[in-house]
Amino acid sequence: MKKYLLGTSEIILKGKNRHYFERIFINNLKTKIGFKLEKIENWGGIFYLEAKEDVLEDLKKVFGVKTIKEVEEVKTLEEIIDFLKAKIERGLRLDFEVKRSDKDYSLNSFEIKQKIINELKNYFVIDFKKPERIVYILYKKKKFWVSFEKYFGLDGLPVGSSGKGIVLLSAGFDSPVASFLSMKRGLKLYFVHFHSYPQTGLNSLEKVKKLVRILNEYNLGSKLFFLNILELQKFYFLNVPKKFLVIFYRRSMFRLAERIKEEIGADVLITGESLGQVASQTIKNLKVIDEAVTSLVLRPLITFNKEEIIELAKKIGTAEISKEPYDDCCSLFIPHRVETRANLEKILKIENEIKDRIKELEDEIYKNKEIIVYN
Repeated sequence: MKKYLLGTSEIILKGKNRHYFERIFINNLKTKIGFKLEKIENWGGIFYLEAKEDVLEDLKKVFGVKTIKEVEEVKTLEEIIDFLKAKIERGLRLDFEVKRSDKDYSLNSFEIKQKIINELKNYFVIDFKKPERIVYILYKKKKFWVSFEKYFGLDGLPVGSSGKGIVLLSAGFDSPVASFLSMKRGLKLYFVHFHSYPQTGLNSLEKVKKLVRILNEYNLGSKLFFLNILELQKFYFLNVPKKFLVIFYRRSMFRLAERIKEEIGADVLITGESLGQVASQTIKNLKVIDEAVTSLVLRPLITFNKEEIIELAKKIGTAEISKEPYDDCCSLFIPHRVETRANLEKILKIENEIKDRIKELEDEIYKNKEIIVYN
């Protein structure tokens, strides 16, 4: 049996709403650990967890977890002394972090620490500046909980505590990282990928499936929607000025994503766009694209540069997949020079003249969407 103490940070600051966040946090832990979970208890900002086997790597992927300690249970302070002598090599340089969480013990945290140091000074070197090992001791529930390592989790808010989001997911670096950051702020995500098969290859579809499989480790249950927009792109190519093609593609994508959002009762749309990174991602163009929908659009990466995005992708495990070559549907039929300062009135005038056909094509795309469910 493995025993853990989980520390949180943002959850304990939620005041009257704290129980709401704690309930979602516990449910997420149960989902992530699954059959390996034996027990979970809320100790007021600290969560005690028992598992049938090692679940450290699982716990590191649950948003809301700030610190993780694998602990051993010791009944008395006297037993701690014998326990440490048996567990730690003699002569090591040690420091102690001691906390008396319950006040029903006669000694306070400082006094507990001093008593341990006095008893062990002939066995170990007490070194507060450069210890080889830190021993963590918590007094709680009339027992002492001892650990020798403190690991750090993802922190943030529990997934699902801030609502639901629809991610316009590509096979590149940006949108998976935007997804991760959205989950960290408590959003439960659903993913939409637009493609142009057979004009573009199947490799992008396979890449997206792999990316969602990784993101699902944090999201704890995902749906991926595939929408083929090839016929719509062909129509736009024949009926709108070439420099506006990306704008029209994106406006249709946003409208289709919004329909999925409304169908599943989500709250926001999320993209991986970063200001000025490519021609379509200027302030003027983003404003014109946003006008196509009434939904709130979140862009977690709006101020990030590519290097920062790639570094985050490496940390969350999506970088190796994202760097593989793929066909991007947004690049299909695009000229070398594209509009960077789109005028909304001009775009709406063109769109108005062909809106009936656009609606027909978007309806057909939406009707034929494919859905993959991840547990």
